[in-house]
Amino acid sequence: MPPTRPNVLFVITDQHQARALGAVDDSFHTPALDELAADGTLFTNAYCTHPQCSPSRSSLVTGRYPHQTGVRTLANWGPYELDPASNSVGRTLQDAGYETTWIGRWDLGAENVTDLGWEFTRNVDVTGSQGDEALARDRTTVTEANRYLRGYDGDDPFFLTASFNLPHPVFFEDEAFRDLYDRDEVSLPANYDDDLSTKPAFHRERAEQPECRLTPEETREIRYRYRTMVSRVDAYVGEILETLREEGLYDDTVIVFTADHGDMQGAHRLNKKGVVAYEEILRVPLVVRHPSLESPRDRIPDLVSTAAVPGTIVEAADEPLPEAFEGGSLLPAMRRSEPPAAERVFFEHNLAYWGHHPYRGMRTPKWKYVEYLADDTGELYDLTEDPGEMRNLYGESDYDGVVADLASDLEEWWRATGGDAAAWADEPAVDFLTSATDD
Repeated sequence: MPPTRPNVLFVITDQHQARALGAVDDSFHTPALDELAADGTLFTNAYCTHPQCSPSRSSLVTGRYPHQTGVRTLANWGPYELDPASNSVGRTLQDAGYETTWIGRWDLGAENVTDLGWEFTRNVDVTGSQGDEALARDRTTVTEANRYLRGYDGDDPFFLTASFNLPHPVFFEDEAFRDLYDRDEVSLPANYDDDLSTKPAFHRERAEQPECRLTPEETREIRYRYRTMVSRVDAYVGEILETLREEGLYDDTVIVFTADHGDMQGAHRLNKKGVVAYEEILRVPLVVRHPSLESPRDRIPDLVSTAAVPGTIVEAADEPLPEAFEGGSLLPAMRRSEPPAAERVFFEHNLAYWGHHPYRGMRTPKWKYVEYLADDTGELYDLTEDPGEMRNLYGESDYDGVVADLASDLEEWWRATGGDAAAWADEPAVDFLTSATDD
């Protein structure tokens, strides 16, 4: 007998751009994820809470923002592990009688995954892996997820998380997928030629660092390699989905797929992640497939936050939404036929190994506003007229009123969620420039 409540499969990839799905951009070959998107609901304007691994993942586990979870940067850098006493989606479903299992990349602390509600753990990658090691660890994640599903006894509903390292750099060519792509056909992003003259000064400093100081040919090569890596992780996810079907579990399982953040991929002549707040690193893929909820919209363009993912999982499991889950749930968006009257999402950043430039920001259907708390500068983009974010309107007198209104809304949200601007701007408690590498 299948459980009366749905099972839940939660799939997380790392550094996965929103457009890196064939269903969104046909220059990517992702048949498994495309099929999932066709069978479920694709959110085309999903934003992560923070463009760095650990802080964003803290939101995916708790439904709260990084300034609330205390995970300001990579968890292994110092006092930034997720508090094991935090309210989490794992603990919530474990308390509700779910069999909870975490497999793969964790990145939230050395020994807190079980404390946070995942009773069974396999192949837990505490800090994440790169290159050949990431490929091997992700292969093990697939193997262990399939082993779990094939051995599932059906007594209690399961909550299974499969968390991948790919397509996080270092960027490499996955030879198994190279025939899907032609290097010569991979183009530069439309917003590649940005001299950053209207942007904060540290954007230009970032562009001069070695990992960003790439020729057009080198940028195209990275974009080619990234595509092969995306196809690899798509194939891995496809194996797990196929096992769900083979075991007769697919029709009884809620499936949520998303990523912790995106990647610049040469946009604005920048590479990788962090520090900045461009669309390429803040927007992520997000698919929800609910076997008993058919949304009137196959693709939902509403502005949504990945802080809503834990609440979505809990509500989909027919459990009440904990008050601590600040991000709410995506199920109301799946039930309605049009966007809400007032849309906005919030995001933030604190520090990375390339610098301490804390910011907080918000996006509305028209505007993106970013406020840097230690640099006395900001950004404002009219995304209806300038979707590539090439012209920073911050500081132009014609837009002072827009900035004032958005700044007021941002401050109201920040205070309502317990934010402390002075504390967020404080120098970090770790020598981030020398203590770690980009993981």
